[in-house]
Amino acid sequence: MGRIVGIDWGRARIGVAVSDESKFLASPLKTLNTTPKFLDTIKLLAEEIESVEKLEAVVIGLPLKMSGEESPMSVEVRAVKAELEKTLSAPIILWDERLTTAGVERTLRDAGIKRKKRAQIVDTLAACTILQSYLDSRP
Repeated sequence: MGRIVGIDWGRARIGVAVSDESKFLASPLKTLNTTPKFLDTIKLLAEEIESVEKLEAVVIGLPLKMSGEESPMSVEVRAVKAELEKTLSAPIILWDERLTTAGVERTLRDAGIKRKKRAQIVDTLAACTILQSYLDSRP
């Protein structure tokens, strides 16, 4: 049994989540701040992923437009996947994440979480949502 890592890629922050070994439940792991250089950020992310014991796979949220077309951010996420594949041996899966961050943000706001606190946790919770969606889709 292994763990699956979920990623919510953003230009300022990256949310990271991890599954339990039974691949039933996603939990927040960490929020990484991006760096000015894309490849430096990829290196930081790869190091965080590699620190997960019994890594089996990585799921990265793919932010498509509502029509299903590519967005500028989905093109960037595909580049992230390509760079991570040069470093990681685990398979990397792109997973439709339309409206994930917006949904998490709305839930936190409705729960009365202050803006500053929301900014600190929204990315890891979005990563959890992406990963949990993937886990729930598995037979």
